[in-house]
Amino acid sequence: MNTVSKTLFWIMTIALGFVNPLISIALVVIYYLPKIISDACSPCSEVLEETEVDYDIKSYSDDILEDMK
Repeated sequence: MNTVSKTLFWIMTIALGFVNPLISIALVVIYYLPKIISDACSPCSEVLEETEVDYDIKSYSDDILEDMK
């Protein structure tokens, strides 16, 4: 969204808030919903990345143990 679109969105949200506050709240939730979903899913991807790192470290230590034999 560019600046004009954002300004128009917030003006309409505030104006609709005077008519019915629930509509205004719903518009704000819909506006921020993609960020909320991405923040909720980001810990899942971080856990997967940590698991891959742990696996790489374990396989590295196994390689060293085989070389020592």
